[in-house]
Amino acid sequence: MTDHRQAPATARNDDQTADLASNLYEHVRQLNDATTGPPSLTLPGTAYTILGNLSAATYGLDQLLDQINRFFLRELQADRLGHDQAEDLADVLSRHGQALAEARQHSRALCAALSDAQSTINAVHSRATHGREASPATDGRTRVDDVGVAAAANDFPRPITDPMLLAPPPAGERSRFIRIRPTNTPEA
Repeated sequence: MTDHRQAPATARNDDQTADLASNLYEHVRQLNDATTGPPSLTLPGTAYTILGNLSAATYGLDQLLDQINRFFLRELQADRLGHDQAEDLADVLSRHGQALAEARQHSRALCAALSDAQSTINAVHSRATHGREASPATDGRTRVDDVGVAAAANDFPRPITDPMLLAPPPAGERSRFIRIRPTNTPEA
């Protein structure tokens, strides 16, 4: 059973840090439930906002994974680690570091892919159908019902993969399973 205690904004000990990771899992589970369709996913602007936030979250995973790897290296260097089966810690942490390096590559590729998915639906809006009105944003004005679209535009004025924000992984380090398309940038 997962413990769903509310973690503080800033962790002050290992238990609170673990709670932050537990909350991440719980929020993803809740998003999975919420995005199955109406009533919690009815507007393209909501999907746009979700993709932007997921892209930003995966952008942060790169740093998180690097920090976990650095933690183990510091602890090894300070001789504060042991192994239950008496395996050579340098070998174990070498494999650990390689796995995290691969995960970091995947997180950067996922960030770019999510940002691309978000930018491709930037101009998508709802149309009126039988029993449903069009999204208020289609006439150029935002209304109370369209707050998600306005918030997304304010929060994400540039895609997270903008060269000023994120350098793409070198071509030799890209995963063969994740295809990265060039971003949609206007030409001068």
